[in-house]
Amino acid sequence: MKLTKQLSLATLATSCLLFGGSLTAHAADTTSQSSTATLNISQDDQSAKLSLDAVPSFAFGTVTADQVFNGGSVEQDLTTNNTVKITDTRLDQNGWNLAVSQTTAFTNGNSKIAGTMAVTPGTFSFNNGTATGWTWGQNPFSLTLPNASATQIASSTGTNKGSASATISHAKFTFSSHDSLASGDYTANLTWNLTSAPNVDASN
Repeated sequence: MKLTKQLSLATLATSCLLFGGSLTAHAADTTSQSSTATLNISQDDQSAKLSLDAVPSFAFGTVTADQVFNGGSVEQDLTTNNTVKITDTRLDQNGWNLAVSQTTAFTNGNSKIAGTMAVTPGTFSFNNGTATGWTWGQNPFSLTLPNASATQIASSTGTNKGSASATISHAKFTFSSHDSLASGDYTANLTWNLTSAPNVDASN
């Protein structure tokens, strides 16, 4: 009888631990909030512009009188001052046209040398990749020296904006005529013009 009573007390104590002391489980509580991030571009932002930032120079070095007299040519790989850089950060969809609007003959006092220059450009690229829609009309493109008319050489559709550069890797000048040829340094001048152009796709 004493043993049975002790077992009953032990069973009761165990039951209290198993059932009376158990914790009730609850589903996890959830909550959410929303927020905003804001910025502003001022209507007076001076960085919104169209600009021609760099154009190349062409140093052909020394040539011989024989090359000029016989209508030969001279060519050069460009390694310095060989970049066309354009910035278009305007807040619109307009594109642009790049032209060489006027050129002179190679001139040394009263001496002049005329001809045609073939220029090989690379692809326009932003810092983060190719400037899609910024293209050369021809590659290589050709410039006549001298020429009073404009020769369009590159354009943009206006779809992509930013600052992009293209490297001029090579140039070749072919002699076509001369006047009072003499020794000395000859210089030709090229005028580059960048103008705005409407986005044809945006107007359709």
